[in-house]
Amino acid sequence: MVLLLKWKEKSEWLKGKYRELRALYFSNKKKFVAVLFFGESNPSQVYVKLKKKYAEEIWFDFLVFGQWEKEANKKYSDLIKYQTKEYSNKDEVIELVKRLNDDERCVWIICQLPLTKELKPLQKEICNTITPLKDMDWLGDCLQEWAFEWEIEFLPATAQAVISLWNAYELWNFEWKIISVIWQSDIVGNPISRYLELKNAEVHRFDIRNTPEEIMNQTKKSDVIISCTGALHLIDDRFVNTEKNQILIDVGYGFLNWKSTGDVDFEKVENKVYAISPVPWWVGPMTVASLFWNIFTIWNQRKKIIYLKQQKIL
Repeated sequence: MVLLLKWKEKSEWLKGKYRELRALYFSNKKKFVAVLFFGESNPSQVYVKLKKKYAEEIWFDFLVFGQWEKEANKKYSDLIKYQTKEYSNKDEVIELVKRLNDDERCVWIICQLPLTKELKPLQKEICNTITPLKDMDWLGDCLQEWAFEWEIEFLPATAQAVISLWNAYELWNFEWKIISVIWQSDIVGNPISRYLELKNAEVHRFDIRNTPEEIMNQTKKSDVIISCTGALHLIDDRFVNTEKNQILIDVGYGFLNWKSTGDVDFEKVENKVYAISPVPWWVGPMTVASLFWNIFTIWNQRKKIIYLKQQKIL
């Protein structure tokens, strides 16, 4: 029977681990996650609520800036004026980011996208103002450019979600495994590929330059297939072998015939692989969870990051 890699079955285990790390690294000190949320995007409001719920479940406070909060968190009285303020220009936002950069109680600064029409042209500048020590979303240039070259083990959230899911189920060691990664985006496919190469896997990268036939030829010989194209039902039984020994990770997400689905045509491959991650039961929730994993990842490597920053490498 195929192994279904579902997030729900491992969610409480991971939250327990996060609580242990929270206590280990920060004891009972007040620590908060800061969200820069400008505008009124409904999807963003939902996503922010998910992050808030998760943060509080693993004992972090959650402060929102930019929504003119009527009920500001009074535990942080010195920040109430920033929480209740309306931000209308770049200078005000940059000042806020710098204030949070310097606040030792703040462990993570989230710049919730999309920004408002007025602030969108300034997105790069705003994100690059966030210190690498608190840029858990991988939005600034520093971590993107240097994470692997300087062996700072850090992945953007969706890429980390793949690794977290893998570790939660205690699947094979990546070393010497043949892995196909389909599509090389900056925040999913490319960082996953580079991470796996560092783990001595034999990684085969595919993107728009490859034909379906080229991809099929290699995926059939792969131990693991990771698809993150966003092209719904791209992967079907033509891409897998007949030995039922492969693991298929589906990072795509969308709707087809009013049903949520991913890159993989689940019904066509379900009984032809060893394990598969079904959509939608893992991608969104695991991505939120992985954002919080990055808090501890960065904290564990903060001395190296501070050193690189002092050397003007970061």
